[in-house]
Amino acid sequence: METGTRIVHVEKDYVVLFKRSGLDTVPLKKEREKPSLLSFVGELYPECLDVGGANFWEGGILHRLDRPTSGLVLAARSQSFYDKMIAEQEAGRFIKHYMARTEKSAILEGFPPFSFTLKDGEDISSKFRKYGKGGKSVRPIDPSSYLYGKVERIYTTHIDRIEENVFYLTLSRGFRHQIRCHLSWSGNAITGDTLYGARQSDEFGLVSYSIEFMGERVSI
Repeated sequence: METGTRIVHVEKDYVVLFKRSGLDTVPLKKEREKPSLLSFVGELYPECLDVGGANFWEGGILHRLDRPTSGLVLAARSQSFYDKMIAEQEAGRFIKHYMARTEKSAILEGFPPFSFTLKDGEDISSKFRKYGKGGKSVRPIDPSSYLYGKVERIYTTHIDRIEENVFYLTLSRGFRHQIRCHLSWSGNAITGDTLYGARQSDEFGLVSYSIEFMGERVSI
């Protein structure tokens, strides 16, 4: 499959894009001139740059993929669609589907005991905290920790194991590094994800292959 950034689907109110691995979804506030998925779509559909919410420099991008993750991202072309989709996300009706290739990995420092079985159709749920120097990674919060009650939202990753080292994963509301952290917690780090315990690799084994929203489903 072609791995370059490209337009996948276009409608009057939105664009679905494929983001290549290694490209930021949106720029940091201080790096707005840096190439990103937003700048890519902005050249083709400049109206996407005029849409947005709390962070105006993120335009109409409705959800992010981590820099090494590839796959589908939804961008709004109108403010009305953007506002509707924010409400859909909050209601848990914006669904993202991923495929992950993994390798067996040691449980890293900072993880609480893993209490799930990874049976097909199981959910891994947790709250999260920043971890490490500069908060570069995250860790699940142990429910017995005093920190647990200080974080409001629980994030859930639905797991379907296809092969020993291949997983399909589904989520609605997402937290930074959620899938990467949950799989590493289970001892199955994503291929190439050295931040979460995998060996160095030329490929990063996580792709968002399908999204569902407002009665639509777009897949690659």
